[in-house]
Amino acid sequence: MEIDPLEPETRLNELVGGRYRLKSFIAKGSAVSIADAWDERDQRPVLVRLIRRRIMTSPGFVHSFRTAMSSAALVSHPNLIAIFDWGVHERSDGSPPTAYVVTERLEGGSLRDILDRGRRLSYSQALQLGLDLCHGLAEAHRQGQVHGEVTPSKIVFGADGRARLVDLGLAAPMHSALWSLDGGPENHMVLYTAPEVAEGKPATSLSDIYGLGLVLVEALTGTVPFSTDSAAATLRARIGRLLPVTADLGPLAQVLEHAARPTVDERASAVELGLEFVGVARRLPRPEPLPLVMSFEPETVVEPESEPAERDVTPPASLTTPSQPQPSEPHEASTTDADGSFDADELTTGGASTTIASKPAQEGESAGRLTVASPAQAVPSPARTATARRPRWVVPVAALVAVVVGVLAARVLLATPVYEVPALSGVAQAEALNIVTPFAWEVSVTTERSDDQPTAGAVIRTNPGAGEQLREGGIFTLVVSEGPILRELPEVTAMQGADALDILDSAGFQPFTEIVYNEVIEIGEVISWEIPDDPAIQAGDSVEPGTLIRLVLSGGPAPREVPNIVGLIVGVARAQLVGTGLRIVEVEEVYDDETETGLILSQSPQPGEFLERGGVLEVAVSLGPNLIAFPSVPANSSFEDVQQLLTDAGFTVELILGAADGDVEEITIDGERPTPGDEFPNGTQVDIVAA
Repeated sequence: MEIDPLEPETRLNELVGGRYRLKSFIAKGSAVSIADAWDERDQRPVLVRLIRRRIMTSPGFVHSFRTAMSSAALVSHPNLIAIFDWGVHERSDGSPPTAYVVTERLEGGSLRDILDRGRRLSYSQALQLGLDLCHGLAEAHRQGQVHGEVTPSKIVFGADGRARLVDLGLAAPMHSALWSLDGGPENHMVLYTAPEVAEGKPATSLSDIYGLGLVLVEALTGTVPFSTDSAAATLRARIGRLLPVTADLGPLAQVLEHAARPTVDERASAVELGLEFVGVARRLPRPEPLPLVMSFEPETVVEPESEPAERDVTPPASLTTPSQPQPSEPHEASTTDADGSFDADELTTGGASTTIASKPAQEGESAGRLTVASPAQAVPSPARTATARRPRWVVPVAALVAVVVGVLAARVLLATPVYEVPALSGVAQAEALNIVTPFAWEVSVTTERSDDQPTAGAVIRTNPGAGEQLREGGIFTLVVSEGPILRELPEVTAMQGADALDILDSAGFQPFTEIVYNEVIEIGEVISWEIPDDPAIQAGDSVEPGTLIRLVLSGGPAPREVPNIVGLIVGVARAQLVGTGLRIVEVEEVYDDETETGLILSQSPQPGEFLERGGVLEVAVSLGPNLIAFPSVPANSSFEDVQQLLTDAGFTVELILGAADGDVEEITIDGERPTPGDEFPNGTQVDIVAA
């Protein structure tokens, strides 16, 4: 098995895709390597998946990869790992190119890491995990995406414990490439494969549900149902077989059995399975935190201690979900309501399913903050036992001081509050409005397009800017993105496909190709193109970067199926091939006792095979039977002379009577006397009687 090692000493520090600096390899497999990297443009840590050479060279992989990732990268959900970028990287040292996918960097490891350490999930933990994945799969399936390989290694966690499904868009082309390799798939690749896929049918959204069912059974029991020692046996073992329901599955048995039905039509969808989990959840306690296997240390920032009495203990940003605002009051963000009921709308619309339990605020605490007593709040000292005599001027002065202090306090209390403008760049508009609402500013919203903030609805900048001061009632402007700056579509018809792909890639579009045969246009040339989502768009129109563009490339003339021309006269065969672009070449003439002269005896290639236009059919043509003429035999010739004469003419001679040194008395062929000039097949036997 050929493996491109991607050794760290030769690959570390390489700049993938022009912006992702490889720092360390955290996993290496025979198909994919995963690297911890730094995005030098956006200044953030990321994970980069690099595809091995043996997968890249699989027929059709690059095309399948481009097509699948073009649509999968558009799917966004809290339970699907965020895809930042993807493409094909040309290595700087001249090595073969590799496909890559860039995702968010998570610290919590995978479900495979948990199970490999002998840990098992409780019923509550497995149910919560199932709910999270039902959320992500429901959104992916709603947008027409099939994952194709739901396994424990594809389920990863952030430090917050929320499950994400990885490799949406990548798993399917990888699956096809690995299954097409010599020897077929290995056993570990088919452990979670649905029965319909085992029978050679394409994977569907319900195939994902089957895989999820088997993953959860393994998480509860430690074993994968229907697994054997070989891939072929494992695939056969699940066809038509119901999931074995054991006591280990507890209250989840019926739900998991419904997920892993062998018949596709009887299987639950992601939404239906999530609702079934919710029905069971009311009977289970809240789950304990998962025993995560941290693959990275969360980044922490140590701040110097300050003097104020309250210390902020809000979790650092690296342990929270960026797209969700942090609660200002203790609460539980979950798919279950306060009474344990489930919000079905949230699942069907792709809502988050993470359970985040916050401890209720205790006496002396505020929500998310810990109150610390200051030295000034120490217990007062006992009163003096004797009262000192005061001068007479003390009371009037004290009264005057009290009045002055009161006036100053009133002015302070009645003054218009001033607030510091928070940093809102990149924050969603709705969230930004929630943040500034308490400041009672007069907020206006304007929109423009921006490549710095390409996400529609995200804040580009504010006026005043972050860190500036603005009084209550002041005018505050949010500049919100309408999406990335539009790009003009170039005309790429009649270009070579590679050149068209380079132009469209560099402009920020997402091109993919289809090949069609064409008798006129050169191979690889662009015949036509269109935007699938809006075929009316033409060259010169402006569209967003990332727009999918289908390029139709010429595959050249279609291959010709070779007809059967054996038994035909060469001229007739040539007439039949007129218009096909195929040619006949006579490579051999052969005597054949059973075939007339001029007929085709054999051909190469054989009927039913294919040739390119202009291809050659090589044929052997019959010369008919190989006949020889009987010679004139002089009278009174010796047997030896006649034998030599007939042998030289191509006959075989048999002395049937008499002596070999005698004279010839009678010559017959098949009992009859031959006449000089009569024709016989070469090698015909002549019988001689000598005296």
